[in-house]
Amino acid sequence: MNVILLERVEKLGQMGELVSVKSGYARNFLLPKGKAVFASKENIKIFEEKKSQLEGENITRKKEAQNLADNINFKEVILIRAASESGQLYGSVSAKDISNAVTDAGLSINKSQVDLNKALKTLSYEDISIKLHPEISINLKLNIARSTEEAKEQTKSGKAIITNEITGGDIRSERAQKDAKRFDKKESPAKIDKKNDEKFEISENVNSDKIQENKDKVN
Repeated sequence: MNVILLERVEKLGQMGELVSVKSGYARNFLLPKGKAVFASKENIKIFEEKKSQLEGENITRKKEAQNLADNINFKEVILIRAASESGQLYGSVSAKDISNAVTDAGLSINKSQVDLNKALKTLSYEDISIKLHPEISINLKLNIARSTEEAKEQTKSGKAIITNEITGGDIRSERAQKDAKRFDKKESPAKIDKKNDEKFEISENVNSDKIQENKDKVN
């Protein structure tokens, strides 16, 4: 399908270019998002008539976006989420969640401006790209943490706080580890050795008594 781009589309072309794309891509993304129109004879004629106006409007929007990018007063957005010790979120973080956090921080955007093609499901400290204009983007740090204190630690270290190993390398279940600790407290190696020694002494004494008893009977 042939379409006329009404704005720059990454990896596709610049505003005003006539490009050939798959019909699904055009119908599901380019056309409903207002990024392109069908390349019919009528649309080509209308675009040529309005080309100068559209280019002027694009320049204005680009300058406004650049001004926003130059004057943004924060470089990080924080999202507090519940998560396991291994860093797995009890839920996920979407583009909408990020756009809301960026808006709350002072830059009004919508979810389509967040360059994210996946749902985030773990604690994270990574770069995200925000599109202010088809030709202007900014990078922010996304800080997904369990608490404000952990968010500060992640900012300081530059990475997510995630525990990958069980303490001491013990791969048993938590219940098994607790039971083992209780057993270790009750039956320490020293106590076990002491009990074994006492058993040996008792056995030795019993045998001695039996030998003496037999001698008395013989005499």
